Amino acid sequence: MPDGDRFERALYGKGWRRAYRLACSDQSFNLVGDAMITAVAAALRGPLACNSLGKIRDAIFGALREPERAGHSLADPFRMLSDRLNDIAAEDSNSTGVRLAEKKAKEVYLRLQPQARAVTLSQVGDNLAEAFGWGIVRNQCLAKAREGMMRKTGRTFEEQMAWESNLSTQIAGSLRKTGSQLFRADGKIVVRAPRRTTPQRKMTIEELHQGIAVLEM
Repeated sequence: MPDGDRFERALYGKGWRRAYRLACSDQSFNLVGDAMITAVAAALRGPLACNSLGKIRDAIFGALREPERAGHSLADPFRMLSDRLNDIAAEDSNSTGVRLAEKKAKEVYLRLQPQARAVTLSQVGDNLAEAFGWGIVRNQCLAKAREGMMRKTGRTFEEQMAWESNLSTQIAGSLRKTGSQLFRADGKIVVRAPRRTTPQRKMTIEELHQGIAVLEM
């Protein structure tokens, strides 16, 4: 790693530095996205694990249905949701992952509230998984290394924001697939990155038969 790249040194956790290097070399969204998803999956298995995401999803869905059941004002369900999320976080030892999920849950509720009557539990789960996963990308990589990416690619701030928006669109489906693994009710949660969008290059027969230079006499 270059001595002067303080942005790369600021990244911790499996996969983030590789994702950063790919982003700085202006690789395709598929390649960068695959690296980001691999890093998100590793974070969910480790420092940002959130085994309560299923409870959080159910709390959002319950809050969206509350006005239907009781005719409450819109402020009451949001307050109910906030209280329930706080309880869930406390039950889950107030971990960093669950606190981030709690923040994203409120954003998801506010986004879905205008069409609350038509929203399904599955839609709530998809929105939460995507928002939580993108929150991890932003917190663990983009917020720390955005300036480094801009310097190395020559992008302006506005161009960087547009690039990040395009990246979020590119990986949205993979974020939903990755996060949905946390909704298992049986407790057997094993988070794996979904299949790569960029296929691995296969070696040709000719390449396989080529000698290894350091071993040839």
